[in-house]
Amino acid sequence: MSESNFYDYLIVGQGLAGSLLAWRLIHEGKKVLVLDDAHATSSSMVAAGVINPLAGKRFNHAPKIHAWLDSVEATYTELSEVAGKPFLQWVDMLRLFREQEQYRYHARLPGRKDIQDLLGASFPPGKPPQPVNAPLGGFTQHRTGYVRLPALLKFLANWLREQDALQLGALDHDSLKITDGQVAHGNIEAKGVIFCDGYRSMDSPWFGYLPFAPDQGEILTLQAKPGAGADELPRMIINGGVWLLPIDGKRFRLGSTHNHDTQDNRPSKAGAAQLLESMRALLDHPDRLELLCSEAGVRPATSDRQPFLGTHPVHPELHIFNGFGAHGSLMIPWHSERMLDWLLAEKPLPETSDITRFN
Repeated sequence: MSESNFYDYLIVGQGLAGSLLAWRLIHEGKKVLVLDDAHATSSSMVAAGVINPLAGKRFNHAPKIHAWLDSVEATYTELSEVAGKPFLQWVDMLRLFREQEQYRYHARLPGRKDIQDLLGASFPPGKPPQPVNAPLGGFTQHRTGYVRLPALLKFLANWLREQDALQLGALDHDSLKITDGQVAHGNIEAKGVIFCDGYRSMDSPWFGYLPFAPDQGEILTLQAKPGAGADELPRMIINGGVWLLPIDGKRFRLGSTHNHDTQDNRPSKAGAAQLLESMRALLDHPDRLELLCSEAGVRPATSDRQPFLGTHPVHPELHIFNGFGAHGSLMIPWHSERMLDWLLAEKPLPETSDITRFN
C-alpha cells in the first residue's frame, strides 16, 4: 500500500472489466486502487474468452461491431507486447445450423454489406470442413477467436501490484462513507468508486435497482487421448448449440450451460453430463477426448443484454462499469474507452449502455 491512501478512483473487482479500466486510468495519470476478493466471485477467471461478432441463432451483430473488433485487436495486442506473451488468438469459427429457421437468418447476411468480412463459405448438410456432425450444414465465420483470460488477468494483477494499485479484500457496503465529492472505506479515501464486481452489484444499495439477470454457466476442459489423430479433432471453433474451443493441439474448452436460478461458482455433475452429451452429438470422434475438469461462474448478464455504464443518479461519487454478460472479451475493450471518456472528459456514454435508461 502506498504511503498516501488517497486515490482518484477505487475500483471494486479485478475481473476483465475492472482490470482494463484500471489499466486505462493509470495510463492517463490517475491514481487508482483495485480492491479484489481474490476472484472469489469473478466469472472472468472461468470464462473461455470467446470472440464472436455474430451472436445467437439469428447471427445478430451490434451496430458498432467493427469498432468493437478494432478495439479488441488494439487493446489485447498492446497488452501482449507489454507482457511479452500472446493473449489474443484469432481462430475461424464453424457455425452449424441447428434448425431449419436458421437458413432464413443466414440468407439475409449477404445483403448486409457492412459485415461481409465476417462471413466465410457455406457448406451443405453432411459435408462440413471439420470432423463434426452437421446434418443441416452451416458456414464459416471470420474475425472470431478467444482471449487467454487467466493469463491476461494474472499479468494485469502483477502489473497493478507493481503500480501499488491492487489490494486483496472485499468492499463492505455498510462501511463505505460518502461525502460531497469523496468516499472513504477504512483507511482508503478516493474521489470516486467504480463498481466492476459483476453480479455482486445486485446486492449494492446504490446499483441494486439495475435489472441484472445473472446467468451461471459451466465450462469443461478436455484433453485429447493418446493416439488421437490430428484429423479426428476440430482445429476451428465449433458453434452448434454448444461451442468447442481448441486451445492447442491437445486441449479444448467446451461450453456452456445457462442457469438463471443458481448464483454460485460450484460446477455440477448434471451440468457436466449435459455438456458431454452435447459433445457426443457434435463430434465425429467424441471418444478421442476425455474430461480434465469442470468449472462454473456467474455471468453478470442484464435484462436487455446491454452493459451498465455510468454514474449514480444521486451520488456522483459512485460509478458502475458492469453487466457484460457472456460477451465481455468482445465488448469490454471498446466500452472501457467510452467509460474513460465519460469519467475524464464527460463525453456522453453510448445510449444503449448508459444507466440513465433506467433512472
